Amino acid sequence: MENTLGGIVQEVNDLLWERSGLRVIAEYAHPVRHCLIGRRDGPIKRAISHPQALAQTRRWLERHQIEAQPFFDTAGAVRHLAAHPEVGLAAIAGARSAEIYGLEVLERGIQDDDSNQTRFLVVELGVPLRPKESRPPSKFSLCFVAAHEPGSLASALRCFADRGVNLTRLESRPIPERPFEYRFFVDAQVSQPATAEAALLDLESKAKEVRLFGTYPR
Repeated sequence: MENTLGGIVQEVNDLLWERSGLRVIAEYAHPVRHCLIGRRDGPIKRAISHPQALAQTRRWLERHQIEAQPFFDTAGAVRHLAAHPEVGLAAIAGARSAEIYGLEVLERGIQDDDSNQTRFLVVELGVPLRPKESRPPSKFSLCFVAAHEPGSLASALRCFADRGVNLTRLESRPIPERPFEYRFFVDAQVSQPATAEAALLDLESKAKEVRLFGTYPR
């Protein structure tokens, strides 16, 4: 869902909106320890990996004058390198990938910040749990489309602010085929289930469209 250095993985937002019938039931924050993986057959000039991993190691790569080249997946980059060896090319991924695909860990811990973490969401088929049904401390995630008129976004956000419901994330994503109109993705804390439910009900009455993804332990 998001990384403390690279930010939001926007494709996940889009898929949550597009895939109806899913609900979020848990979140998990995983420490990230990136490694430079390859062969010791010469100086490394290029590194392939997922754009998020490249963003999380940008300063390290710049210091070592290694060109970043996007690839669809971290472990997939290691697999590609194992199958298509190239002098001067390495991959960035977890150390386990090197073991699986028979390559060497050339450098460990190359992330730009040792506090680097990635947040994952766990989803399953089913009806999303509403805030009133949760047991604090918990969070709920949703997306809404505000009316396309002045003050509509401020009015939507007041549904939370007026009740003291803390937002931990607010992201906008463009709406396809509606230029310069946006959906807003929100994560909010549930300290008091009844209060959080009231905020959600208020938003559902004011916004043009609201989709709750789920309420889950924080």
